[in-house]
Amino acid sequence: MATRSTTGETLFFIPDIGGFTKFINETEIEHSQHIVKGLLEALVDANTLGLQVSEFEGDAVLFFRRGAPPPLTEMVEQARRMFVDFHSLLRRIDSVRVCQCGACTGASRLALKIVVHFGSASTMPVKDHVKFIGRDIIVAHRLLKNSVPEPEYLLLTQDTLARLGSAESETTALAPGSDAYDELGSIAYRYLSLAAYHADVAAAAQLRLGLEDRVQVMRLARRIEAPAEPIYQLMIDLPARGQWIDGVKSIEFRDDQPNHVGKVHRCVRDGGDPEVVTSEVRATEQTMEFWETDTQRRASCRYLLTRLPGEATEVAIEFFVRRGLLARLVFKALLERKLKRGFERSLVKLAAVCEGVSAPGAAAAPRVAPLAASGAS
Repeated sequence: MATRSTTGETLFFIPDIGGFTKFINETEIEHSQHIVKGLLEALVDANTLGLQVSEFEGDAVLFFRRGAPPPLTEMVEQARRMFVDFHSLLRRIDSVRVCQCGACTGASRLALKIVVHFGSASTMPVKDHVKFIGRDIIVAHRLLKNSVPEPEYLLLTQDTLARLGSAESETTALAPGSDAYDELGSIAYRYLSLAAYHADVAAAAQLRLGLEDRVQVMRLARRIEAPAEPIYQLMIDLPARGQWIDGVKSIEFRDDQPNHVGKVHRCVRDGGDPEVVTSEVRATEQTMEFWETDTQRRASCRYLLTRLPGEATEVAIEFFVRRGLLARLVFKALLERKLKRGFERSLVKLAAVCEGVSAPGAAAAPRVAPLAASGAS
């Protein structure tokens, strides 16, 4: 029979992702999972106080630390570090995202709040897990719902500040507040807005993966009787390439991350197929486009979707080579006929898939294999 451990002083430190419920409810679960997982891992990696993870609670991490709490200045610095790393990751995600779904476009609007409470707590073993029990863990969790007017903040209970012995001069930057909870009564706290730390958030590096000086040598287009969004989602889905790209036998890439700027893959046809990298993405109210460039930077392909009246879409495939007479002559002599035939067939298959009709010569989806370690940029 499970027994309780000895009650001890415990610091509870809970970073909570604000807007998480709305984010999950309104967006694609599959796409949101890798974003939330990365954010929670960033919070754990930002730990500098020797905090331990008790459990992940959907949109939050329950950290704890036994014994005397650290000084107030160290907890403020811990909050700053988590905030900066959290928002730096969001900026990186936004800078390389290819997907235009609600989860991927809405991630940049997520916020971070942190609740800190110090008190006594017991633990109860349940199977292979240890659960905290007692009034103080309840207080810490209930304070995640509060009346703080700031979207992002560090909240410390008055009991915690009293235990720290913080001087008045140390808490002048903290605004006072309190909330009443059933069976707990009124809980007093102080909070610090984290908004000022946005200045410390690192700017996302801009990847330059495409051809800097390019010239268009081919353009093929087709009207497809379907909205732009589902067509775009199918086109950027690398494992699904075999549904519409002509002649693909398998698809190779390095990892299982969703398509993003910098993602390298190879569509295997008959051997000698180049590795290509997703190099650029743009979206406006009327158009959606993404670029792929071979890793040797000899050629680029732009997939351009333009919205048409009646929920139809023009899908264009445009091919570019390095500017210069030699590159154009090589393309004309060796690649033009083969690429044109392949692009034409691919557009026919794409239209068939998106319009729900059978494509001529359609093949089963190809297998997906890991990409060889060498040769990618």
